[in-house]
Amino acid sequence: MTVMDPAIQQLVGCFTQTTSPNIAERKPAEQYLQQAARQPGYAITLLTLLQTEGPEDQVKHAAAINFKNHVKAFWTLPEDDLGGTPFQIPDGEKDPIKQGIVALMLNSQPLIQAQISEALALISNSDFPEKWQTLLPELVSRLDCNDYSAICGVLRTANSIFKRYRFAYRDDKLYTELNYVFNEMVGKVSTDPSVQPPRPLLHLLKRTSALVAQATSPEQLTPLLTAVRLIFRIFYSLNSQELPEIFEDTIDEWMSEFMNYLSYENPLLVSADPEKEGIVDSIKVAICENINIYIEKNEEEFEKFLQKFVESVWTQLMKVGTNTSTDRLAASAIRFLTTVSKSVHFKLFENLLTPIVENIVIPNLQIREGDEELFEDNYVEYIRRDIEGSDNDTRRRMACELIKALNVKFPEAITAAVSGHVVRLLGESAASPANWKAKDCAIYLVVALTVQKSSAAKGATEVSTLVNIGDFFVSHVQPEIAAPPNSSSPFLKADSLKFLTTFRLHIPKATFLQLFPHVAGLIAHESSVVHSYAAHCIERMLLVKDAGVARFTPAELAPHLPLLLQNLFNAFELGDSNENEYLMKCIMRLTAFMGPAIKPYAAECQRKIVELLVEVCKNPRNPTFNHYVFESVAALIKNSCTGDAAVTEVFEGLLFPPFQGILQADVTEFAPYVFQILSQMLELRPTPLPVVYMALFPLLLNKDLWERTGNVPALVRLLQAYLQKAPEAVSDGNNLTAVLGVFQKLIASKAHDHQGFYILNTLVEFCPPAALKPFLPQIWSLLFTRLQSSRTTKFARSLTVFIALFVSKHGMDAVLESVNSLQQGLFMMLVDAVVISALGTISGTVDTKLCSVGFAKVLCHQTLLVAQPSWSKLLTALIGMFERPEAEQGEEEEEEVAEAPGFTTSFAQLHHSSGADKDPIPEVQDSKAFLAQSLSQLSTANPGQIPPLMATLEQQCQQALLAYCQAAGVTIS
Repeated sequence: MTVMDPAIQQLVGCFTQTTSPNIAERKPAEQYLQQAARQPGYAITLLTLLQTEGPEDQVKHAAAINFKNHVKAFWTLPEDDLGGTPFQIPDGEKDPIKQGIVALMLNSQPLIQAQISEALALISNSDFPEKWQTLLPELVSRLDCNDYSAICGVLRTANSIFKRYRFAYRDDKLYTELNYVFNEMVGKVSTDPSVQPPRPLLHLLKRTSALVAQATSPEQLTPLLTAVRLIFRIFYSLNSQELPEIFEDTIDEWMSEFMNYLSYENPLLVSADPEKEGIVDSIKVAICENINIYIEKNEEEFEKFLQKFVESVWTQLMKVGTNTSTDRLAASAIRFLTTVSKSVHFKLFENLLTPIVENIVIPNLQIREGDEELFEDNYVEYIRRDIEGSDNDTRRRMACELIKALNVKFPEAITAAVSGHVVRLLGESAASPANWKAKDCAIYLVVALTVQKSSAAKGATEVSTLVNIGDFFVSHVQPEIAAPPNSSSPFLKADSLKFLTTFRLHIPKATFLQLFPHVAGLIAHESSVVHSYAAHCIERMLLVKDAGVARFTPAELAPHLPLLLQNLFNAFELGDSNENEYLMKCIMRLTAFMGPAIKPYAAECQRKIVELLVEVCKNPRNPTFNHYVFESVAALIKNSCTGDAAVTEVFEGLLFPPFQGILQADVTEFAPYVFQILSQMLELRPTPLPVVYMALFPLLLNKDLWERTGNVPALVRLLQAYLQKAPEAVSDGNNLTAVLGVFQKLIASKAHDHQGFYILNTLVEFCPPAALKPFLPQIWSLLFTRLQSSRTTKFARSLTVFIALFVSKHGMDAVLESVNSLQQGLFMMLVDAVVISALGTISGTVDTKLCSVGFAKVLCHQTLLVAQPSWSKLLTALIGMFERPEAEQGEEEEEEVAEAPGFTTSFAQLHHSSGADKDPIPEVQDSKAFLAQSLSQLSTANPGQIPPLMATLEQQCQQALLAYCQAAGVTIS
């Protein structure tokens, strides 16, 4: 019996407990592992465990996953770690790990091998190739064996490493790295025709192909073909930037292999599972993606192979069945033909338009049994593939993209070819309700033929003039929406709603208002897809603008509001829609859109939302749904509580119990949302604050809350709200010390230093000066220490805004006294070294105004006047800030709310919880006029001193300042 090291035994016991369904056993083990992970030697101990005989496979698998996550978290120094001293795997451990990890991976079982391979790829993201020059030679050397399990492990790892080249930014560093990879993995370019350098990857492919030809069983074929597929994926990664010379030299050999495998068939490998993709089809998918990238990026070099590949891909599409297992092959093959049709070789299809529509487009647009099952059993996946262009990998989407591409090159011909089939399909559908699939196909054809440009935000923005979309809508779509809910297939209801949503910019307002009650009624449809599409349709419609003005008004929707809200909330009880994000997003959009008109329904809406919140707290599983729950809460508060204490108290009574439950149960995903909502309600509360809010304040300073980075922005805002609403209470006793402790923690972090300045700015603006004054030397000392040790552009900008605010609120003398108490003349050094350059980075209305007013006061103080070079430089910087053109802003979308960032505890901003930026110096109306007036007063107080200083300015600055003075009606003499 193997005797294990005590440390290994301890870890084995912990990993065994982590698989327990009993939380009382699982939680302590997880906590132990979290603490152990921050100790030196932990990663080495994990690898030792994985190589130790005795532990069960389940334990080793858990340890492998833990090792991968450990590497991900701690191989490099975290950008920010608010929980204490940042931890990183010591350098002394990294070399042994890198020396042994390849062998460990290759000698492990498949499940463990996959985790170690991922860990290896994560390490390579940081260290390869500069800090790990032995990796690639070792991987290449491991390819020279007959063990295809090991070969596949090496190729899988190389594939993971090289994937980063697919989307990497092109620069000299990238090309240097790629050349190194080519030389080691692919082979060097031959300069002597008589000498053939090694070609490791191509040699392996040919050797494997020879073995494939000899193999006589699935057991022999599967690892060989897996290696072929991985080689083809590596080929894709290494060719993603541009055609490397080494691949150009061997292009004939590679394309020959592609052609052979594109036509490869083997009855031994026919899968019995109609839903599982076979290895042969996955190879053909890889080939289609490879030749697709060549026709996109290397058209000239690929031209001589194009005709044969088009014919071969066409042949594959004629043989592809309707099974789900061949979906990726069909989609990738159609994508290749689509890319060819967009290229200069589009005339290859000039005489094939009718066969393309009949043999490729329509067969791949038609509803299959698998689609029907997905529609009924998994509405989330069906919608993900179908709605508004998010289904790029499906047969239907790629068939539509092929029609769109051909429509660009052959508009009249393809319209004629498609229109004939649309008429035929509509005729078949009209003959019998049982032929509803024909109408479904017809609708898809019309959409594909008509939409020329579209976006998720606006739907179809440009449409073909060869198709009368209005007539088609009135004749074939509108009747489906207006008909009773169960009068036709739910597919057609969904298709029609999607059609209306897609062409929302082109459907007249009157038509939609006529259809609105019917669309609202379809929210009660029993099909989850149908009521999701109905909710999505209304939600998108509420964002439509005509000439920049919202198309619909709250008054126009008000008569339908009771039924609409009832159907939306009732729909959560239909089918699998208990966490339907489309319903929740529609509620959010509707409550925001209606504004104050939602108030009569607000309390009942909030009650129902709280019921949903209580349920999702038990098992948060859909971050998008959860985000819209809290957005809806925030929208109701925004539109109902302003100026109404009674409604605010009702909302507090509804929200505080679940919020308390969230914080007590430590539902980390929801804590940032709770803090944002509490901030929003606190900001709306008149003073003095109720006892319940003041009782919460000490909890806000709990250091554990601040250790979670996702909490920080929301906690900072909540702390700011307390400082604004109860500054005396916050400044009392030890509270101010604790608040400054939070500031100190944040200011030391590059990721969160700006949040520290938010707290500091609020203290300066609202805290009683007498309470803050004793702390000012320490505050300045902390700021200067950070400035010297780790200056960043963001920090310098934030510090500059803080100084401007301090001067604006408390005057130049107060700032000079507190700063120069550390070192005489320190303030002027700060202006020269930081402020003047940082003013060039200031943006935003509030910050620009603060800096203009604050530093105008600095300019006009006697201390700066005697430092003439600094005075001129600061004035030049201020004028430059005024005259710098604003960055061009993109067209804003009405209240477009971001989704939650997936299953993380990251901070997600609640759009409807955000308040407008407040002007800390509202008494100043015109910043340029304030500067001109201040300089005029300064010149009056110091006759003859200012004009000579102004004369040292550049001519452009002098002209700008003269314009400010003329506009303000003042002179400088």
